[in-house]
Parts: sequence; C-alpha cells; structure tokens
Amino acid sequence: MNILVTGGGRGIGRAVALAFAEPGSIVAIAARTRTELDATAQAISARGARPIALAVDVTDEEAVARAFAEVRAIAPVVDVVVNNAGVGGGQPIDQTDTASWRRIMDTNVLGLFLACRAFIPHFRARHAAGLGSQVVVVTSDVSMRTFAGGGLYTASKHAQRALVRTLAAEGQGYGLRVSEVRPGMTDTHFNGRTPGSPERALHLRSEDVAEAVAQALAAPPHVRIDEIVLHPAVQDVVF
Repeated sequence: MNILVTGGGRGIGRAVALAFAEPGSIVAIAARTRTELDATAQAISARGARPIALAVDVTDEEAVARAFAEVRAIAPVVDVVVNNAGVGGGQPIDQTDTASWRRIMDTNVLGLFLACRAFIPHFRARHAAGLGSQVVVVTSDVSMRTFAGGGLYTASKHAQRALVRTLAAEGQGYGLRVSEVRPGMTDTHFNGRTPGSPERALHLRSEDVAEAVAQALAAPPHVRIDEIVLHPAVQDVVF
C-alpha cells in the first residue's frame, strides 16, 4: 500500500505513517517542519519502506499542487490519503481575533479541501482502471459538539465533517471510500503541549488513533466505514 499522510511529521500523523511503513511500500509525509519530517522519514526507512518527505504548508494552494505532483512523479500509484494536518486553540468568542480565525480555519478547513481536491483526478483515473481509493480524515470528537471557549476550533471540525461527508457522497461516483476518525482527548502536541505529561497519562496515544485509521482502511472493498469515534476510558461520556 502506498500512502500519503498530511501532518506526518509528529504525533498522530507520524504514528499513522509508521503504521504503514512496510517493506516495498511508499510512505509520503507532508508537514511544515523539515526537522520533524526528516526524523520521521528516517524511521520510515528503517522499517523498509520508501519515504517521501514534503515540506509544505497545506494552506498554500500552489505549494500543495507542487508537492502532490512530486508525490505522483515518484509514486504513480497512491492508494490512500490520510488527512491529519491540523491546529487547535480555544478562547471565548469575544476574545478570538481574526488572526486566530484565519490560522485555524485555513489549516483545518482550507488545508483539508486543497489536499482532497488535489487527488480527485488521481482517484478518478484509478476508478477508470478498475481500482478503488480511500481517504481517511482525522478530525475530533468535537466535530459533532462544542463547548465554551471552543467555538473557533469546533467550528473548524464541524466544517471538516461537512467536507468529509460531501466527499464521501461525491466519491461514490469514482470508487472512493471516505472515513472520518474522531478521537477524544489524546496525548499529542495539540495546542502547543508536550506529550508525556502526568496529567495526560490516561489519554489516548497517537498509536491508538493510528490503529483506528488502520481499522478503517482494512475494511473489505464492499464495506465503507463512515466513522470511528474513540475516547480514553477516563473521558466523560458525551453524545
């Protein structure tokens, strides 16, 4: 399986990339930070897979097009795209400035839109050749709820969910299966944090989310897993 993972330099994206780093496969990772990309690429290579490391800002339309064209030149067959790139932040609405709005909405929503759109011609070509394709989008359990102080972030996740559902409906016409993975509290670099702190010892790990991505992708061709929701056992149950 050849796979592209956005936000693949660290955290959940890195865990997903490594989960699919098998001998003979190509694992492309896209992120902004070159040092993190290089470290993850080395880990992918150590597992016998071929890495492609792309330093790209997913909010830059031309940069996304160039980077994904580079992937296609090296790996003409891309079976799976995992959209994981995202940022967080939370303030009450009256304390949220437009710079924060643009940073979060552009990364989480525009970035997802550009990444998906860039690969649709490839998915259509695969379908014409009798092959299927899959997209997994890692969003959040807040893609269907909100909370005080989370208006901007949860709005971006609700918008991501709308794009996921739309892509799934449209993708049926060209053999694309789309899944949304919605993790709850996860011990990552989210919102500037450092993983491994004692207060998050019982939260999900990046590897837990990567396993959910693998479950979605492992469905037989006649099955589409629309979404997987996972939480740490200590998180309050909210529906």
